[in-house]
Amino acid sequence: MDTVDIIYRITVSEERTETFTFPLDAETFDLQAKAPADPPEWTRLDYRQCEHCPLSLEEHSHCPLALQMFDIVSRFEDTRSIDDVTVEVTTEERRVVQETSLQRVIASMLDLIYPICGCPKTAFMKPLARFHLPLCSEEEAVFRVTGMYLLAQYFLSLTPSRKGQIEFDGLTRIYNDLHILNTAVASRLQRATSSDSTKNAITLQDMYSTLVPLLLEDELAEMRGFFKAYLPDDDDSAQAATSYLEKAKAFFQDLDSVGLVPTEEEESQDDMPDWLKQAKGLDEPAPPQPASFGVAEEEKPAEEEGKEDEPFTTSDGLTLELAPMEEKPRDDE
Repeated sequence: MDTVDIIYRITVSEERTETFTFPLDAETFDLQAKAPADPPEWTRLDYRQCEHCPLSLEEHSHCPLALQMFDIVSRFEDTRSIDDVTVEVTTEERRVVQETSLQRVIASMLDLIYPICGCPKTAFMKPLARFHLPLCSEEEAVFRVTGMYLLAQYFLSLTPSRKGQIEFDGLTRIYNDLHILNTAVASRLQRATSSDSTKNAITLQDMYSTLVPLLLEDELAEMRGFFKAYLPDDDDSAQAATSYLEKAKAFFQDLDSVGLVPTEEEESQDDMPDWLKQAKGLDEPAPPQPASFGVAEEEKPAEEEGKEDEPFTTSDGLTLELAPMEEKPRDDE
């Protein structure tokens, strides 16, 4: 079978380079990587399964995304998310070399793995994997995903009895589903690893689930100016541009150098956009621990603090809340 290989070479130190080769079917662009021979418990489909997962244990014993993440998680167990690395990404079209943080590199690999791993909820993003752009910026990510969605609507409009739409309601629903998925994956990883490298990469992924729908609500006003050649000279329908995208870009640029806990200066910025306040947990207190866990938050034994179900905190203090997830019964129980 002919494959197209995308290769990530990550230099962690002078003595250590980790190489990940992703073989993709040349026609379908599905990932052809082999599953681990003895996958761990946290990769089982029914282990903290996404609440909207359409897969069944009868056909899928393990989560397809978790299986493909296993190699990344296991090989970076001894790393930190803010470790400086050099990455070289080789595709058929180009070679990209960049020095950045490990969490950004893992997030870029997840951009590739998510759409082609076999998960039905991420398959909508497969065109982005076919034209993979490693380490793309926030602005590039928004431009690429909206362009992809509109092209999909064009193809849909050519289908008999179907009609494409230029509104982005469908894309917003896709990102809402991705947020549910990211939360479930984050819950899986609580047991999988003590390193924060992959955990923070998941949280970075989830930031786009928040950022893109917010920009769509403003009709991409910040990008409208790029399209003046297409618009009438007397066009006055543009909304006032928000600062969401610019602030998000600045936020990600500073991500590698800030501490684990927001500073007083960060917490006092009244002009911080609501999406960022919510993501950093600055606008409302965290919800109390559900009573179903059998002990009130203030009564939890000290030795149980910091265990599986606490939220992830990235290197900038951003958190991805983990909703309590009911274990589905296994066939062998």
